Amino acid sequence: MTLLLRSPITAVPPALATVRDDLGLSEFAAGATTSLPLICFGVFAFLAPFLIARWGLERAMPAVLIPLLAGIVLRSAGLTWTFFVGAVLVGSGIAVGNVLVPALIRARFAGRVALFMGLYTAVIQVSGAVGSALTAPLQTRAGWSWEFAVGIWALPAILTLAWWWPVLRHSPPRDTRAAPPTGMGTVVVRPMTWVITVFMGLQSLVYYSLLTWLPDQLTAAGHSEAGAGLLLGLFSLLGLPGAFLAPRFATGARAVPFLALVYGGQALGVTLLGFGTASAAVGVVLIGLAQGASFSIAMTFIADQPHAGDVPALAAFAQGAGYMLAATGPMALGAIFAAAGTWWAPNAVVLTAIGTVFILGCIAGTRLHAAHRAAGR
Repeated sequence: MTLLLRSPITAVPPALATVRDDLGLSEFAAGATTSLPLICFGVFAFLAPFLIARWGLERAMPAVLIPLLAGIVLRSAGLTWTFFVGAVLVGSGIAVGNVLVPALIRARFAGRVALFMGLYTAVIQVSGAVGSALTAPLQTRAGWSWEFAVGIWALPAILTLAWWWPVLRHSPPRDTRAAPPTGMGTVVVRPMTWVITVFMGLQSLVYYSLLTWLPDQLTAAGHSEAGAGLLLGLFSLLGLPGAFLAPRFATGARAVPFLALVYGGQALGVTLLGFGTASAAVGVVLIGLAQGASFSIAMTFIADQPHAGDVPALAAFAQGAGYMLAATGPMALGAIFAAAGTWWAPNAVVLTAIGTVFILGCIAGTRLHAAHRAAGR
């Protein structure tokens, strides 16, 4: 199921130019093709704790898969309104999954959170990479329309739902093993919740802004459309090492040097995008290595809480509010580029966000490390 938490979204940017032409979208509306699912990540994430409390972790899974499948199918119908309605359904299903999986990991693997969060975020990276890399070859080499190239993700969604259904039949009506969830009101008043939320939002803003506009930046730097699509897939795939390593360092004694390495590399990569074909390719490598670690750090801050019962509410709020902040990124960068006519201005906004993420990450990482030491973990 984790393989479906990014690929239906990352499959769209490589086909964005064709989608934009076929549906007659403006630059702002084209940015909204990525921003709209992120808004849904924010809005529908707040439903997840209620679903978990009512049905349990396993029985809440259809709330991920059914709207996700319906959205993929509807989005590929080839009409403007179905495209955007489908994007809402895709985003709503993934929103619940974004909260559900970290809560499941914290509840089932309390002593191995770093290991399983690393695996989870690594699979997320694979999902994003495959979604990005598959679309362009299906269009240019296999001759598929963008509707079929983007809609192919309905097949694994169907298979996952068919596999999960027997699991649901044998799972208990309510999850009695998980700690009672902390109320949202209790979590929201804590300063650390806001630090983690803004960190989550800004690192997601950076990722999804780059995900949406990297193909355009790369073609402006001299790459072909197919080459830009492959580099976008590399951008996601290179996140694997960081996704594995970050949970071990994010709340550890060496958190600050690790964060400096991650975000210093990311800032350098964004800067290199503006210096030609070869430089842009090197920039993609640096950004790709950093973005996997960045997402993994954010999810570790959420899942590696001293009390397991805090995780569903914290995950819902941090991702809910965070993704709503992130949703402004692709649209804002598209509007800034349309006004400035150059990618230097949008990338200056991205660099500012990266600097802020670094500062917030240092605060969260050191304080969580201190909390774990005080608890004897």
